[in-house]
Amino acid sequence: MNKIELIPIGRVIQGRKEVKDDDWDNVSSTIELDATRFTADALAGLDTFSHVEVVFYMDRVKPEKIVAGARHPRNNPDWPKVGIFSQRAKNRPNPIGTTICRLIDVRDLRIEVIGLDAVAGSPILDIKPWIKEFQPREALKQPDWISEVMRYYWKKPV
Repeated sequence: MNKIELIPIGRVIQGRKEVKDDDWDNVSSTIELDATRFTADALAGLDTFSHVEVVFYMDRVKPEKIVAGARHPRNNPDWPKVGIFSQRAKNRPNPIGTTICRLIDVRDLRIEVIGLDAVAGSPILDIKPWIKEFQPREALKQPDWISEVMRYYWKKPV
């Protein structure tokens, strides 16, 4: 396969500083576009949407931690050993993350979102408005173990 080179469009400049598996729902983050490549016009109209999908590079993943086969999610033996493409783990062959976030504000080259599971400094590869017609058009299906993994991903345990 040919190598693909991407240039980040911006960075997370404010948000959670440490990589953590859970409690992302109340994290407020600010993304700033690269002023050498973009003007505020690049974000024109984005404020008319309630949510955005943010594509980012998980730049803190160490190459030696990359998984190319199967593993237990979060290394928990209580959950089945499944392939890396059957989970959303950060230690993927191409550590790219995507998150649908609530859009709070758009100002100049900055957007503020809530619920972005990328840490401060993470390179942003793309921002897209979330459009309801892109949601699945049929009922979702997933194994029980993933619901257990995600139990506190968005909200902290009470």
